[in-house]
Amino acid sequence: MKYTNIGYKMTEVDELDVNPLFRALQKEYLGLYEKAQENCYIVCIPQTSSLANITVTRKLAETHILKPSPYFKSQYQTLESSAKVVQLEENGKEFQTVEGFSEKHAVKILNEELGYNQDYKPYKILILECPFDPSLKVRATRNGTPATTNSFSAFQTYTESCNFLKSFAEYKMVLRQVDENLKQFNANYMILKDYLSEVQHKLKSLCQQVTQDCLKCSQYAKQQDPKFRETLDYSVESYVMGTVHSKVFSVVKETYERDDKLLFTKSRQLHNVTAEQLGVNKKIACPLPQAVVELANLDGLRTPLEKLFCLKSTIDNASQTIQNHLEENRVPPVSTAAEENYCLTSDDLIPILVTVIAQAQCRYFASNIHYIETFHWASEANDRGNLSYCLVTFKAAVEYMKNTSFDEMERQPRLKREISLEELRRATNGQKAADLSSPVNGSSVVQSGASHYDRQLERISQMLKESNDELRKTEKKQSNHTSSIFGESYERLQKPAEGLPTRKQDKEDLGDFLTSLQNDMFGMNFGKQS
Repeated sequence: MKYTNIGYKMTEVDELDVNPLFRALQKEYLGLYEKAQENCYIVCIPQTSSLANITVTRKLAETHILKPSPYFKSQYQTLESSAKVVQLEENGKEFQTVEGFSEKHAVKILNEELGYNQDYKPYKILILECPFDPSLKVRATRNGTPATTNSFSAFQTYTESCNFLKSFAEYKMVLRQVDENLKQFNANYMILKDYLSEVQHKLKSLCQQVTQDCLKCSQYAKQQDPKFRETLDYSVESYVMGTVHSKVFSVVKETYERDDKLLFTKSRQLHNVTAEQLGVNKKIACPLPQAVVELANLDGLRTPLEKLFCLKSTIDNASQTIQNHLEENRVPPVSTAAEENYCLTSDDLIPILVTVIAQAQCRYFASNIHYIETFHWASEANDRGNLSYCLVTFKAAVEYMKNTSFDEMERQPRLKREISLEELRRATNGQKAADLSSPVNGSSVVQSGASHYDRQLERISQMLKESNDELRKTEKKQSNHTSSIFGESYERLQKPAEGLPTRKQDKEDLGDFLTSLQNDMFGMNFGKQS
């Protein structure tokens, strides 16, 4: 099963990755989950904080799987009992319990994701504010806060991870020891490009040991909190990989240099090609400046986790832009339900990402993919299927680019002009303004303010400028391969400038002796004579 965000604002950590009910559906109650997928029922998941101190039972799971009511539109019956009915409000943002519950109340929809069953048919996964049954309430402590441990989230950047680990005084000795180990690694450890797997094993073992040492120093409550364990795993990995990034990534680039050059060449071939030319449905073929801006930042990131979240954010931005494009160009009334809820498939997404990769012009894209795949392992323990799906999708796009010839497409006359940096800036600013004016639940892209995009655009502008300068130098050298072997001065002698006397007039001015020397082709010796 694969799922992707489609319509509501996402939190920094995907709720499904740590939610106890969703985990139970994937393990203990897998039969229920497979039934829901097969019939395309709506799977409702109350957010993790609302399930504190609540035992996840089969009844609870069945109560939150909804099938359409045969009697009224927008009403749904639970899989647990057809007597329990809920109704989706007209705004599409909350359910109202109708029958079969202890009391009537509204349940907000916090997030919506799409899953795909084995037949590639979509079904909805909704994150709810709380369970449908109002009797299931989280017990509160004396200060009124929920009786659960602190809410933790996976930090995306190296700096955030460092600050998180250093915020615990009990980790001081552990971090001091790992700093010493990493210092020795950077100074003395020799990395050979044919032995990256050994480097991966060494660093992974170090991360696992550091995580265990930190847990031994932690309070018991934190040890039992799955969100804290997840955050610790990601933070330790980012702390270690961020420290050794320069040493490790330089060898990764050396190893995959050929693939990097091939992809960069392909990107230059495709930089004016549209998604529609690659076979994408015309309805969803639109410019994706937000996604291009996000992906163009990939080379400048340090840790595998940062790079992986960059890929995820690229797909999220592309999906949201396409969704907005469909909304803006929808002709009322909508003729079919399929047009109203168009779902991106992998067949659509892969060629779309190809155009994004081509416009982002990342010089080390293949190296980045292999770096993530080799040196990011925290997702294995935390089952972050959404991030894994993003990586697999980009790998498929890379293979498509490597194994496809675009020579004929490059010669097609109707090509769209490459988007400029100024257009990227205008599009980004326009999107930010739209996001700021939209409702809280109106976008799946988490914006981080104007300064974030300005910094991204400045870095991208500098990267592209340096890249273009380097390419111009290369092209200039290549263009000189037809020049005279005698140099520029000789060529200038062969091409009289305008307004200067002709050869005949020159001869008259030079006199007989100098003229005879000038006419003698063998009077000058070039190079060593045998």
